[in-house]
Amino acid sequence: MIESESVIYIQALRFDPDQQGESRFQSYEVATMEALSVMALLVKIHEMDASFACRTSTCFKGQCGSCLIRVNGQDVLGCVTLVRPGELVVLEPHSKFRVIRDMVVDFLQPREERQ
Repeated sequence: MIESESVIYIQALRFDPDQQGESRFQSYEVATMEALSVMALLVKIHEMDASFACRTSTCFKGQCGSCLIRVNGQDVLGCVTLVRPGELVVLEPHSKFRVIRDMVVDFLQPREERQ
């Protein structure tokens, strides 16, 4: 059993346009002894689950904006947002753009307002 101080707990929103039904949250656990950026977490999730869609190629300087993501209810730059072992983090696609799949959004199309 992994100690809670060496794990980051993740609830990631999953959306597959080819599947009927609503989005759902899926749980992941990433073993680490140090804080990781949200982008590094996405890479680790994708390594554990190749069906998980995310962008992982970014500047890692907080400048290009290709890492925009929603973390614990806040839209942030994922490459400079750190999560520490023992924390629970909720990951969702950025709230302002149309979701293509899982964490991947279309930066050219705003998200439609829900009624």
